[in-house]
Amino acid sequence: MTIFRTISILIIGLILSVPLAQAEDLKPVLGQTVLKVCADGYNLPYSNKELEGFDNKIAALLSEELGIPLEYYWFPQRIGFSRNTIKKVNQETGRFLCDVAMSVPEHTDFLKPTKSYWSSIEAMVYRSGEGYELKTLADIAKVSKSGKQLRIGIFDRGVTTKPLLDLGLADQIHYFQMMSGDTRVNAGRIVKDALAQGEVDVVLLWGPIASYYASISDVPMVVQPLNELGEAFIFSFSMATRYQDKTWNALLNKFIDKRRDDINAIIAEYYFPSLADVNPYPKKRAPKDDDD
Repeated sequence: MTIFRTISILIIGLILSVPLAQAEDLKPVLGQTVLKVCADGYNLPYSNKELEGFDNKIAALLSEELGIPLEYYWFPQRIGFSRNTIKKVNQETGRFLCDVAMSVPEHTDFLKPTKSYWSSIEAMVYRSGEGYELKTLADIAKVSKSGKQLRIGIFDRGVTTKPLLDLGLADQIHYFQMMSGDTRVNAGRIVKDALAQGEVDVVLLWGPIASYYASISDVPMVVQPLNELGEAFIFSFSMATRYQDKTWNALLNKFIDKRRDDINAIIAEYYFPSLADVNPYPKKRAPKDDDD
C-alpha cells in the first residue's frame, strides 16, 4: 500500500505541476527595465499615439505581463522603418531606439519574427442600402452589366488588380496611391473618405483596415472577406526583434502562447473579416525549415 500511495502522490504532483508551469510568470530579459516598442503613430487599426490600436493594446498586455513600463518610439510604417527604429542606436545613450516591432510579416528577412499572432485576408467594402449585394468579385461585374456601373477603388499594385482586369472591369477601376505625402494619412482614407463620400462605390483592400474603417463610418457599409482568393492570400503577422536578440525573441513567443486567448479577444474588438470557408486553392506556401 505504501508503494502504491507513494506512486499516486508522485503522479498527482506531476499532474498538478503542469498548469503551474504553464502559468509561470514571464520575467524581463537581463538588463531590461522598459518595454520599448517601435510603432507608427498614425496607423489605425494597428497603432496610434492615442494608443487606440490593437497593437497598442497587445503591447500594454505584454508590459503588464513583464511588469515593466511601456514606451514607444514613433516612426512612419514605410520604407526604412526597421533601419530607423529597431536597428538604430541612439547616439546619446548607446542603446537601440526600441526593441520590438509589432505586426511584421511572419516571413521577413529584415528582422527575426516570432510565431504569428494574427492573420487576415483582403476584403471588399461597399455602402449598404444601394440596391445590390456583393459577395464575390464576379458580383461587381454582374451588377455593372445590369445597368449600374460600379466605380471600384483599389490601391496601386493591389492583389485584386488582375482578377478585376480578367473580369473586364478595367474602365471602372479608380487607382489610389498607397502612401500619400502626409505620413499622418493612412490607407483607411479609401474607406472613410472615397467610399463614404461617394467617389467610388466599392473598395478592395486589406481586411483589418477595411473592417475597422467601415465599423467607425457614419455611412452604413458592408464588409465581405474575399476568401475566394484562396489560402495563398491569407497573410500572418508576428512581432519581430533583432536577429541577435534570441532570448528576447523566445520570451515573446512564450508570451504569445501564454496570452493567446487575451490577444485573440483584443483582435476580435476590431472586426477582422472572417476566415471561414477560404478557398483552399491556391494553397498557402508551407514555410521551409530555414525561414525566419
